[in-house]
Amino acid sequence: MSSPAPHLSASGDRPTPAVALKAVPDPAPALRQLERVLDVFRTVNRTAKDVVSDSRMQQLEWVAGELALALPLGLTETAGDSLAELLAPDAVHAYLLYGRGGYLRTAPIVATDPTSYDTSERIRIFCLERIAEQARIPFEAPDLPPWGLRPTVSPRMADLINEHLEEEAGQWTEVDRPDIIVRGLALWGVMRDVLPRLGELESMLVDDLVLEGDIPRALTLVRQPQGGLRGKMPEPETINLSAETGQRLNDWLDRRPALIARLQGGVPRQLWLSAWQPNIGIPIDRRSISRWYKGVADDVQIKQDAQNVPEKDLVPTRWETMRRTLLAQRQATEGTA
Repeated sequence: MSSPAPHLSASGDRPTPAVALKAVPDPAPALRQLERVLDVFRTVNRTAKDVVSDSRMQQLEWVAGELALALPLGLTETAGDSLAELLAPDAVHAYLLYGRGGYLRTAPIVATDPTSYDTSERIRIFCLERIAEQARIPFEAPDLPPWGLRPTVSPRMADLINEHLEEEAGQWTEVDRPDIIVRGLALWGVMRDVLPRLGELESMLVDDLVLEGDIPRALTLVRQPQGGLRGKMPEPETINLSAETGQRLNDWLDRRPALIARLQGGVPRQLWLSAWQPNIGIPIDRRSISRWYKGVADDVQIKQDAQNVPEKDLVPTRWETMRRTLLAQRQATEGTA
């Protein structure tokens, strides 16, 4: 049996449910202005993801949502009056305290590692800077928390890779040693001394080496800012090389003339060149370096498995994972020095 239809109002419309008559307060002026700025970012995200990526848009939306939650908790007396007041130093300081204290979470989490709080705070500050920049509001950025990466695998893995490369090289005399092994030793030496990302390796030039006689003693690198430092102007950094790495680089430089002798056209300035046919002498890209490293890591893992070595972690097959492990190890060493 069907239920009777609800009575119509005098105007012919169905009656409005009582719950819908509850007054909803208008958002504060600061949040309305913030929403207009987000609309700009959303438009750019739809049309130019290289300017505002999907991940960056998610971070901006997340920070805006947190600001909306923080405002009723109490930032400053005037924080809701305008976006400029919401981004004023005292209001931002209070917002960051709420965020670090966990008062702005919308879902329970289990992670309690302090480095995760630092990462979240760097993202918050970066997004606040972008919002203020888009709104053309002066912004006094708080100090960023220091980077403190955790080792992603045991630092011993780097020693295993080094031992494997030296063992491979030891099977040949220096004269007969294949070019790819000479290059691999030099690449790994630069990895341990300089900690470059794949893109930074790809763009390294011979001219970036600082020579003392014929031996490289340092390397000048332009690191692209990452994380909360994105958008900052990159500055060149000169890193000293160990004597062992300098010698390995010197061995590689001795091999380069023969590799490029068959090329037609200009001489490549890139430091790292292909040692395989048919691309001998052509600069290698980050994918080629990544494939080389993965092959080395796989060979080391095979040795570990054959020896039944109980390791908590597998040998990382991604360059960035190993780089972050070495960076965390260096930070820990410098922190205790």
